[in-house]
Amino acid sequence: MKRKRLLAVLFIFVLCISSLGACGKSAPKSGNNNGADTSKGENTSTGAETAETPSNLNETGFPIVKDPITLTVFGSRDQNQANWDEVLVLKKYKEMSNINMDYQEVPADGFDERKQLLFASNELPDILLRCAFTPTEIASYGVASKQLMPLDDLIEKYAPNLSEIYAKNPLLKQAVTAPDGHMYTIPGIDLSATGRMDFKQWINQTWLKAVGKEVPTTLDEFKDVLMAFRDEDPNGNGENDEIPLGIREPSSIYQLGSAFGLQYQMRDTYNVDENGKIHNWLCDDAFKEYLMYLHDLYSEKLLWQDYYKNDRSLWRSNLSNALFGAFYMPYSDVFLNVEDQFIGYDPLIGPNGEQMWGDATTGVDIGTFALSNTCKDPEAAIRWVDYFFSEEGSLFFSFGVEGKTYHKDDNGQPKFNDDILNAKEGFMTALGKINLIPGKGVPVLTTDVTDGTVASAKTKEVAANLEKFLPKKVYAKPSVSTDDMDRVNSIEQDLFAYRDEAVTKFILGEWGFDKWDEYCSTIDQIGIKDLETIYQNALDNLN
Repeated sequence: MKRKRLLAVLFIFVLCISSLGACGKSAPKSGNNNGADTSKGENTSTGAETAETPSNLNETGFPIVKDPITLTVFGSRDQNQANWDEVLVLKKYKEMSNINMDYQEVPADGFDERKQLLFASNELPDILLRCAFTPTEIASYGVASKQLMPLDDLIEKYAPNLSEIYAKNPLLKQAVTAPDGHMYTIPGIDLSATGRMDFKQWINQTWLKAVGKEVPTTLDEFKDVLMAFRDEDPNGNGENDEIPLGIREPSSIYQLGSAFGLQYQMRDTYNVDENGKIHNWLCDDAFKEYLMYLHDLYSEKLLWQDYYKNDRSLWRSNLSNALFGAFYMPYSDVFLNVEDQFIGYDPLIGPNGEQMWGDATTGVDIGTFALSNTCKDPEAAIRWVDYFFSEEGSLFFSFGVEGKTYHKDDNGQPKFNDDILNAKEGFMTALGKINLIPGKGVPVLTTDVTDGTVASAKTKEVAANLEKFLPKKVYAKPSVSTDDMDRVNSIEQDLFAYRDEAVTKFILGEWGFDKWDEYCSTIDQIGIKDLETIYQNALDNLN
């Protein structure tokens, strides 16, 4: 036993000596670090410590580098995407840029676990592409362990397209700024009308004509139309198979309460006023009224009776067979075969006269591109991705090569060629041979010109109609400090689980609304007020 203790002491002594020796070495420069600094504290590097431009780099134009270089890339490949080294846009861009990408993509299934193992091993690639970094992961891998490189100075010096977008849209920059004030990721940015909101609202114009009703404008008129859809066989098949209102799943409920004054700021149950004051409305009387309205629709069999089962396959089947009278959907790509039956309409006027569309987005997908702190050529990597935030680069990334994969119509809008639109393997699989759009999550600028990769003309029309009803400012959920991270995760995990269970029971009638006070008391005990305070402080710090 004594011998074992002596060996243990000697082993610890050797480790201490080794650590002291390591501390005496010069710290490697950002962008050429052979090991992650996992100590906590502020990461003062901003990704471009020297003012000198690397001799192999062209600061503008193509090729990006004079002599070819190779960078390693790790990321998640969607099932509809070809192997990345076979994707047309990426192959063409290799020729344009002089940069060879050694792609190490893995399937989307199980990707989160692979990502965690990657950072745990600290054997990092140069570039992390389509890794869907969450604010928590950015705080962990960027602020805390410093395995992700801060990109602030690199963007300022080598990403003019992205810098210009941030200058014109400061809320976009705020959305990707970590608690320490640095940016560790480059987002996907959607400035199109279709991208400024998630769900759009659709109604079956064929059924409206069949039952002799006009497009509804109020909640009462909406219910009246739904009752006609239920009772008057608008699809004319002699069967009672119509579903008046289709809500896709339980989590969609929170996004659709606009008529009751409920915004969906920060992609969660928050309103934000003109002074930047946030408020979680889960216990507000307005939310209670909204749930009572939904319960009434459900009890009258006007709301899809299976919505709470979250059966996406059944949902798509109902949609593609035009069995819904009204529903909510971001794009029409899953019901193109019956798209012409449906139109968009204005938001319903609520009980207090409010008319808005609260399901707004910032248009920012925060975690699509990052550099590790071991990236060999960060300047070239930033130039590589910045091209996709120009008009020219956005069109190239989204549609490919003019004449080969797309053409422009009489209005100058890009359209995929027929062999792609009507491909035997399906449009999305054909698209995955051209670009990385299927599955989204990519660092590219999307505009009203390039959103047509997935947004049909009808979808764009429906979105344009709702755009004028969106909040003037749309906020992303701010990153919280590392000290608050565990508390936020704990509260939200319990809050979301209880909230979803309770809301479903209210709508289905399993709970009466005499339990509302008990519900609110539980929500309060879970920590909703603490959550408000933490997010308010984080938002104020960013501002």
